Amino acid sequence: MFKWLKKFPWSKIVFSSILFMVIAFVLRQFEAILTMKYYLMPEYFSIWSKVMMPKAGPPPASCMYTSLLVTFLSGFAYAYIYAQVKESLPKAFWTRVFCYADILVAASLVTFILPTYLMFNVPMGLLVSWFISSFVISILGSIVFVKMIK
Repeated sequence: MFKWLKKFPWSKIVFSSILFMVIAFVLRQFEAILTMKYYLMPEYFSIWSKVMMPKAGPPPASCMYTSLLVTFLSGFAYAYIYAQVKESLPKAFWTRVFCYADILVAASLVTFILPTYLMFNVPMGLLVSWFISSFVISILGSIVFVKMIK
């Protein structure tokens, strides 16, 4: 019944998830530095989660650990999905990378960026920055997945 589970390259999925986590975490830290002005604006303090900003000021270390865990789990999900759909993607390396990255970017746009724009008072500059960094992370992550999960 669960024979398909045995066929999956679980070690490659886990390792590529770790690489994704490192790439995404580093890029998000760089992005946070570039967009710090938004996080320091008092008018937006109420939109930040208690995990990120339990009080005014820099996030606690626990936020970084939670972020690493969530980023690893996201990478794991993306790697797992890639392993499921890879045979339906083009065979050429770069075409496959950009095709899968396009899927991730489109999913990010319709499940996060657009709903966030509609529902929350997040500055447009921050949404644009999040989208751009997600785009870059999706491309770099796709390179990892295509190389690792053959």
